[in-house]
Amino acid sequence: MFAVTATKTDADDPLAGLTTGERPEPEVPDGWTTVTVKAAALNHHDLWSLKGVGLPADRLPMILGCDASGIDADGNEVIVHSVIGDPDRGGGDETLDPKRSLLSEAHPGTLAEKVAVPRRNLVPKPAGLSFDEAACLPTAWLTAYRMLFDKAALEPGSSVLVQARAAASPRPRSRWRPPPGSASTRPAAARTSAAARRNWARTRRWRRARGCPSGSTR
Repeated sequence: MFAVTATKTDADDPLAGLTTGERPEPEVPDGWTTVTVKAAALNHHDLWSLKGVGLPADRLPMILGCDASGIDADGNEVIVHSVIGDPDRGGGDETLDPKRSLLSEAHPGTLAEKVAVPRRNLVPKPAGLSFDEAACLPTAWLTAYRMLFDKAALEPGSSVLVQARAAASPRPRSRWRPPPGSASTRPAAARTSAAARRNWARTRRWRRARGCPSGSTR
């Protein structure tokens, strides 16, 4: 099958290890299944992998990619949940397993024609989402969910300030429907966007006044 693979890692020239071509189809352990990939999403995690962060040399070659949508072995349209973990080690939540990994770290990733995952990692794809849209959800949106409802402990009546909304995680944070009774993040996102533009304009004026080089300071 065709796949995009990390064949070596290089912190200074990560793309030197990027290889495209034929790879063996994935092995399917007990309790796992395969998904025929219809769409896969790029994530900055792929670049870190090519730099050798979280991907030691003894695991190479490794198929890259964390996120995908496609058709499972039973013909269902699914989204691939990218965290591979043991719910028992995570106190009932595999995403809290201290030994958890993402696809493409210990197991071949999604930038391929097929990917093997635990059956419990398959989420039905909403009919209203295209395969392309669905493939973008898992890693960025899970990160956003954790930030809001676990780390930040968002509760009814809470407000959320969303900054840098164009980045991967803030974008879903501005779209989550909060629990009943909590303040909607959408108006906050709109207000933040206007405030961000004003702040960015002030920053540019400040840089020009001091002769700083042009370019983003974000």
